[in-house]
Amino acid sequence: MISTLQDLIAPLTAAEFLVHLRERTVAFVRTSAPHRFKTLLDWDDLNHLVDSGFYPIEELHVRESMSVPASYYSNQGRLNRSAFSSLMDRGAGLTFNQLDKYLPRLFGLCREIAERTGEQVSAEAIVTSGKDSAPQRVDTEDICVLQIAGSKQWELRGPRNVRDDTSMPAPQSAPSFDEVLREGDFLFVPAGFWHHCTNGPERSLDVHIVLEPPCGRDVVTWLASQLAADETFNGPLTRYADPNALASHEAALKARLIEQVQSWSLAGFLAERAGERSKEVAIRIQGSQNAAQGLEA
Repeated sequence: MISTLQDLIAPLTAAEFLVHLRERTVAFVRTSAPHRFKTLLDWDDLNHLVDSGFYPIEELHVRESMSVPASYYSNQGRLNRSAFSSLMDRGAGLTFNQLDKYLPRLFGLCREIAERTGEQVSAEAIVTSGKDSAPQRVDTEDICVLQIAGSKQWELRGPRNVRDDTSMPAPQSAPSFDEVLREGDFLFVPAGFWHHCTNGPERSLDVHIVLEPPCGRDVVTWLASQLAADETFNGPLTRYADPNALASHEAALKARLIEQVQSWSLAGFLAERAGERSKEVAIRIQGSQNAAQGLEA
């Protein structure tokens, strides 16, 4: 049973993985235990989520080469597995966003990794078919790829600065990483790497553990939230007929803002984020999970 970062990345050590995370370098683990990730998620889990109706269809992202109305693959707010299976035969893919909220095993793993790294950690599942033809893309988050079922070839190029314009064309250089992930394999893809994936002959199921570190702009947002109820900052700026009165209000705003900036600490900011994460709970979905046919067909 995988429940910790160390379980997930073995035989890498947690210390070795954190070096890859800090230095933004690719890590790849070929496994001799192809079923090891199925303790976190399998086809039955996904089929049960779809059939139960508790997983919100708004969290599903359908990727297809041509525009298809949602009514084609959904019925009364639920995914129609049969209709979507037909759509997948034509090359569509399906992403289950924020999946950790609905599967306690994934939720526990993401929380453990978040506590170890101090980052925001979530999970999503990707279902693709042998006809999937996703274009080359780049992510602004670090991802750990867990190949659950099927296989998928990953080509990586880069990295580039994650703050660059995302509309920049993909590099045409030879890939710096080119491997086929098979069941049980692990791949860490740092933010900024262009990647192109090619499905194997069977339907593929892989989970992405997404790591999002806090940065300076998060501190600014947090500081602003601390001033949400502040009387000085809630005063109108356009109700001063006297320029001197407006200048006085400006000085008061600056003084209050400087006071707030000088009083904050990075340790306090991170501790508050950790406290908010500890309040999060998984949404437990009841019922049988025995669904042998469905998205994996």
